[in-house]
Amino acid sequence: MVQAHSSPPEEPASQACTAASAGKPELQAGINRLDSNQVVPLYHQIYLILREKIIEGHYDTKPLPGELVLVQQFGVSRVTVRRAIQDLVHEGLVARGRGKGTFVRPRGAQSPQGQHAMLSDSAMRLQASGDSSDLQLITSKRILPGEDIARALHLPRDAVVEQLVRIRRFNDQPIAHLTSYIPEDLSGRICRRRLRERPILTLLEEAGIKVAKARQTITARLADADVALGLAVPVGAPLLAIARVAFDESGRPVQLLKGLYRPDRYDYRIELSRKQIGGQAAWQHSSEVEFAFEVQPESQEF
Repeated sequence: MVQAHSSPPEEPASQACTAASAGKPELQAGINRLDSNQVVPLYHQIYLILREKIIEGHYDTKPLPGELVLVQQFGVSRVTVRRAIQDLVHEGLVARGRGKGTFVRPRGAQSPQGQHAMLSDSAMRLQASGDSSDLQLITSKRILPGEDIARALHLPRDAVVEQLVRIRRFNDQPIAHLTSYIPEDLSGRICRRRLRERPILTLLEEAGIKVAKARQTITARLADADVALGLAVPVGAPLLAIARVAFDESGRPVQLLKGLYRPDRYDYRIELSRKQIGGQAAWQHSSEVEFAFEVQPESQEF
């Protein structure tokens, strides 16, 4: 015989939420949120946690917890905490006052006219390294493609492709690490001296290649040593990874682009519309997908 047990009455959603949040400290036991086994340094993990809190408005008019409080919450040394706060200061999110503490800079102060820079454009143009920022050419060489590159470009493994590595900067700050792979017969047609000025697709189109469509995927990756150096981030820092294959009118792949973006300076934005589909409401994305770069000026102590 199975004995039935009556379930306790369900708590109203609003009460449950209130109960769950009652007594919640400003920073949940930070020490439980850090992973000393990660490649990402502890100071950068703390920086990311505090940065998220700042962006969410958690410290709107309040000072950040003091260094000793953060040391206890995260279980790290004072030097580690100071390095994390230093990065927030450098990014322009907070300012430190001698004897006053560390305060979040007001929105207007974070992005004054003429100092704060925002770029916004269509996904294809911006992902292709638009013409509103500087491009630094790191390497240009011919290689035998790996399996994934050959498959993306519909080439045999013994085909030759040109690999172009560039760093995109805005206001002299690194934003994206861009690696392009182009079939050898097409790479010879682009204007070499303009590689530091124009998107690769634009150069291909100027050479008479008609780009018709593209296939793009968005994932995440950790920065290796070379990428970390180019983007001025720690080795193992999380990055937004965007891969795109562009096709000409005949359906031939003409470029594989692998872009790695700093998530603290790059936003992926998409507008959704609520539609009735088959009698049910569902989200549909609009045709305009937007990427935006944001670079904060270096702040000074107040």
